[in-house]
Amino acid sequence: MLTAPYGATSPRSVNSAVNEVVPKLPISVIALRAEAYSFDDKSVIISLTTKYSSAERTYSVPLECFHDIVVDLQRLTALAETKSSVEER
Repeated sequence: MLTAPYGATSPRSVNSAVNEVVPKLPISVIALRAEAYSFDDKSVIISLTTKYSSAERTYSVPLECFHDIVVDLQRLTALAETKSSVEER
């Protein structure tokens, strides 16, 4: 199951209405599909469905974002491998 990431800079945000810090929680994604390329071939149209809603939402995502996510996944894999090798010692 895929989950949306926490905030880019911090897992907390400030609720300006009451001036308190509120933790950001990930939203569970249960379906993620690539639908098509945009007319200019610079974006991919994706659809996703979340755990607590039957509504399918559609987004246009620039191709650069997919390159970025691959880099992020490689970094996370390297961190996980490093962590597991340290725990084995």
